[in-house]
Amino acid sequence: MHDPAAAEHVEAEPVSRRTRTAKQWTAALLGDLWKWVARKPVPLSEGQEPIRHSSDVRMLVWAFVVTDLLAGVLADTMLPPVGRALHVPWMVFTLVLSLGFCAMTARAPHLLDAGTLRLRTGPFREVTLPIEALASVRVAHGSSQGYGLRRVPGDDDAVACTVGSATNLVIELREPLLVPLRKGEPVRARRIHTVADEPGPAARLISRAIAGGGQR
Repeated sequence: MHDPAAAEHVEAEPVSRRTRTAKQWTAALLGDLWKWVARKPVPLSEGQEPIRHSSDVRMLVWAFVVTDLLAGVLADTMLPPVGRALHVPWMVFTLVLSLGFCAMTARAPHLLDAGTLRLRTGPFREVTLPIEALASVRVAHGSSQGYGLRRVPGDDDAVACTVGSATNLVIELREPLLVPLRKGEPVRARRIHTVADEPGPAARLISRAIAGGGQR
């Protein structure tokens, strides 16, 4: 049976609040990029269900990459040799950075298992919610400026956990949970706005976990 008094003291489990060093961030980006290009499967524990997200953001990044490459090739034809020597490494750097970002988000789906829902945003932190703390989930398309774990403007009881600004799932909590933000102090949230590539099936999957008390 759910114990409201106990839930008041539950905290969402964050990843480490320590900021990654440039070396750690670069290693993570290159590692994910290599695994993504090599089409290596995302490692899953027994019983974990992945919920894909942020494909729309990756499509925008791909569009930027193609446009930037075409513009870069055109610019290269008009640059002197010295200019090309500087321009080509810059093009390679932006290509690796853009594709690395895609890899980091593609290889970090949300994860649902018997006891927890882990909402992830690739390089922008994540949060783990106990299934017993979830009351319901619904499809609701919206937008919340920013990225990562952040407040939802106009709703003091809500936080968003997404790579981009778009949201399409709202998770209602049984009791307020203390959620750490990407910036600023943690807040007690009653609802979490997040996103999935297929919000309908994702909502049904999470709802089944809630109905089963985490036993799917």
